[in-house]
Amino acid sequence: MKNSNLYVNVSVANIYGEAAFTSEVVTQALLGESLEVLKIEGEWAFVKQWDNYEGWINQFFTVTTDRKFVERIEGNSKMIVGDLFGVVCKEPNSSSTIIRDLVYGNNLPILENKNGWKRVFLPDGEEGWTYVKPQDFSANDMRHYLVQEASRFLGIQYFWGGKSPKGFDCSGFVQTVMKSVGIHLPRDTQMQEDYAILEIIPFENKKGDLIFFSNNEERVNHVAMSIGGERFIHSSGFVKIESFDNGRLYNDELSKNVTSVKSIKRWCH
Repeated sequence: MKNSNLYVNVSVANIYGEAAFTSEVVTQALLGESLEVLKIEGEWAFVKQWDNYEGWINQFFTVTTDRKFVERIEGNSKMIVGDLFGVVCKEPNSSSTIIRDLVYGNNLPILENKNGWKRVFLPDGEEGWTYVKPQDFSANDMRHYLVQEASRFLGIQYFWGGKSPKGFDCSGFVQTVMKSVGIHLPRDTQMQEDYAILEIIPFENKKGDLIFFSNNEERVNHVAMSIGGERFIHSSGFVKIESFDNGRLYNDELSKNVTSVKSIKRWCH
């Protein structure tokens, strides 16, 4: 199995710091995602994700898949789920048996379209039908789109290591939102702040720019996304909008601890 790939076969799979369920969740992987296997210990695989993040996953969340799935997931006939939640049913009707749940960001090949339903191919070879809508970034104004997309997650709870609508940590939230427009950020807050492709700028309050915070002078420990003006959106307790302006949404602690602001302008046209 070493140096092969596993595919995630559930909507959201936890990835752990050690090969045990009692270990800390360090991140998550999503349905249809390919994981590079670095080593195997019993039922656990040490894997690398698309963002080069590494950790341990129990193999019952995954499958080794056949070439048909690989070819379709790497081709054009695929769908990245845009609805926050959904399901795959055995037949194209809502009363049919549910065979898998779906979340935002799941990646599945589409085999057929029928009256709004899509027949999809799952990593374990099973086929089913879903009514979810795909992600569809076609807006000219990327900054406005990012604010709209991020706002869809308002109220979703904080979860350490989370990067799905089942729960986000701060950097997982930012990574997920940015990936929806093709900006592929590293996983952790410090990694994102250090990401050389993001240009450090004065605080211009532009939508979509990333704001980094620290509670000391040594290490960045939180990230938010500007939504324009003095407001920003972030995951802290739950996904919420707060402000640097001294009003109802004011966050005093974060306002005093801005470390840097990084611009997404290289992706904006």
